[in-house]
Amino acid sequence: MNLALFGGFGDRPLAPGWVKETAVAVFGGGSFDLTSAPPGPDARLTVVAILGGIEIKVAPGTRVTMSGLSFLGGREVKVEPGDGPQIHLNATAILGGVEIKTGQ
Repeated sequence: MNLALFGGFGDRPLAPGWVKETAVAVFGGGSFDLTSAPPGPDARLTVVAILGGIEIKVAPGTRVTMSGLSFLGGREVKVEPGDGPQIHLNATAILGGVEIKTGQ
């Protein structure tokens, strides 16, 4: 679990084959770079942004499904699906934002 309270965490790489990860940002922010860490089967990423933001970068072709809640905040998927690995993102944004996009 990654937690940012009144601060942040930088690009946090995950181990290849990860299947479950959680990140919380309260009055802070953070980012994940998953371009070199392909997920395992049924990978689930849970993120909560309260008065903060979380940015997630994935490899091109990653298939992303998102569920969750936005309250005076935003959640956005900027990924063109392909035949890559599947990630289920459960995102909650309260006066904050969660963005998942294709990394370089």
